[in-house]
Amino acid sequence: MNQPPVSARLLAAIQKEIEARFGKNSAIGPAAIARILADKGAELGHPEIIESDAAWRKSRLENEAKELGQILTGELLNLDSAAEMIEKLETLRQKFEHEENEHELKQLNAIAIQTRQAALSIARNSSAEQLRITQSEIAEWLKVWLQTPNLFYDWLELRQRSGEFRRRFPSD
Repeated sequence: MNQPPVSARLLAAIQKEIEARFGKNSAIGPAAIARILADKGAELGHPEIIESDAAWRKSRLENEAKELGQILTGELLNLDSAAEMIEKLETLRQKFEHEENEHELKQLNAIAIQTRQAALSIARNSSAEQLRITQSEIAEWLKVWLQTPNLFYDWLELRQRSGEFRRRFPSD
């Protein structure tokens, strides 16, 4: 095509434009973009593209590890913090499912299970009644999310409307 080889800089510009138009979850890696351009006849600068793709993948893994770490360190002392955490879990679950990333999905479920077990432990061992009730509720929320994540928000809305929930949590 009488153009210089595709560079990492061009790939980064294309990625940025894709993210701007379609959102961060729609981002594709430099190697995938280069493959599309090559199919259209573009010349590729192979070592530069491979290095660019490796750096991009490393950055994504670091960001995902950071997000998972934030979820792990979050304290679930109240229902608001539990709702925020489950929202983060759900966002990551959808992202990992879209990417077909089974390893991260398993890790995410393990975090939810671990958090649920911690809430159950607090519920069993706390002398403060309201803390026991709150932690039991949080454990139930996590159980439902783990079993049926696609239905969780519908279930939560119904749960929060129930008389039992209103008696247990009058301020919510």
